[in-house]
Amino acid sequence: MDPARVPYHTRKLVEAVLADWPAHGDTLAKSFADRSDATHAHVERTAELVLKLADLDDLVRGYRWMCDMVFEEELGFRRTGRYRHASFAEVDRLVYQDRAAMTAYMHGLLASEVLWVQHARSLEYFVERFLPGNREGYRHLEVGPGHGILFWYAASDPRCSALVGYDISPTSLDATRRCLETLGVDRPFALEARDITAPLGVSEPFDSIAISEVCEHLEDPVAALRSLRGILAPGGRMYVNVPINAPAIDHITLLETPEAAVEMVESAGFRVLDPLFAPPAGYDLARARKRKASVSVALTAVPA
Repeated sequence: MDPARVPYHTRKLVEAVLADWPAHGDTLAKSFADRSDATHAHVERTAELVLKLADLDDLVRGYRWMCDMVFEEELGFRRTGRYRHASFAEVDRLVYQDRAAMTAYMHGLLASEVLWVQHARSLEYFVERFLPGNREGYRHLEVGPGHGILFWYAASDPRCSALVGYDISPTSLDATRRCLETLGVDRPFALEARDITAPLGVSEPFDSIAISEVCEHLEDPVAALRSLRGILAPGGRMYVNVPINAPAIDHITLLETPEAAVEMVESAGFRVLDPLFAPPAGYDLARARKRKASVSVALTAVPA
């Protein structure tokens, strides 16, 4: 890693992680090796936000907790070829309704938006490629806003006229609310505890929907995407971000190729535009396919 190419806020988080976990240095060096100047600039903006949202020690603890959890799940995944859990009720009880676990998870995910190249590139796609394509005055819904960073980026877009978030986890909703309050968002927004696998009734459809790192947590993501299609306004667009081959304690639906992620969205009645396949640190896409490594898929979907 060339410290001269790592901006101030990003470097502050990296140095804090390495002070606690020196052995993680090689992984981070690989993560920062192939980032473009544009990605560095985008990540620095995100890093500045992340450092406002959580204490450095909490970010480091959450990040290490998440990495250790993923490593443990990876061992089982390589042995069995499947994720540990298949029931949403099981992971809801185990993770989403556990405030301590969800708090650590939110801190880990916040840090990963800076430290994991596949997360950084997916967020960059949302900010630089998806949001600018929305029409003036768009109504935006995010499903599973979690730590709130994507929600904040939409809230910061002056062309966005309405902002709504749905999440099943009270801890996640609290984290999203704190994110916007801490970062000084003074515009109206609504956060609702809703299950998108249940029928969705809305008074007015949305022009823009984001569902990021959610589909893999569902037993039937296609049904959920179809439900969201029903509340998308004519001419509306949806951002979908889903990982393949990504074992985690709360992941249920396994997608084994980037094309499987595209097919999942298409089977819900969408046409996929501009897909991004972002491999993890140390991999190009060909090697990630061969090794069945986790790849983040980000795409724009419009009704077919």
